[in-house]
Amino acid sequence: MSLALLADLAQILAEAFLEPDADLKEGLGQLLDGCTSPSLAAPLGRMIEHTLPGGDQPVEYARLFLQARDTDIVHLFESVQARGHHMAPEVLEPLKAIYDEADISLQEDLGIPPDHLGLEFACLSYLLDQVIEGDLAERDRFVELARRLLREHLRPFLQVVAEQLPQVQAHPYYLAASELAAALLPETEKALAEF
Repeated sequence: MSLALLADLAQILAEAFLEPDADLKEGLGQLLDGCTSPSLAAPLGRMIEHTLPGGDQPVEYARLFLQARDTDIVHLFESVQARGHHMAPEVLEPLKAIYDEADISLQEDLGIPPDHLGLEFACLSYLLDQVIEGDLAERDRFVELARRLLREHLRPFLQVVAEQLPQVQAHPYYLAASELAAALLPETEKALAEF
């Protein structure tokens, strides 16, 4: 599996989990065309098949991740999942260390804490891009940062989110996004092992 495709998949997952009204169908289709891994192609295909109509997607996003009426909310913040509250220093400090070492600075006006699942996938995409296209002298550093992000943050965080989504009867689109994210992690670790 090419690291470039994995970086693109991480970016599209960032958009799926960050932007309630992101229209990703065309991008998902392009990624599916270039995907050779069955473990990634199957959930990609389901995301395309179950894309929500324009007005329904933000409503489902809000129900799952922001304010549910009759189910629990699936929190997309690592601090909440790991420690039960926002902005937990024991989560944010190691994560910010990765961002700092990668020279990533979040927009001041973004208004989203850095431990949002979408931002962590955007960070992964950036790190993988740096491994591919960045300075060769820096490659090992970016490989190690990507491994740390996967091992210490995304893997445990995503496992909890993936367990919770079926419990709140998530729409198949978001279930497939979660499955794609879970399949992306081992594929990325395998690809990074070749560097």
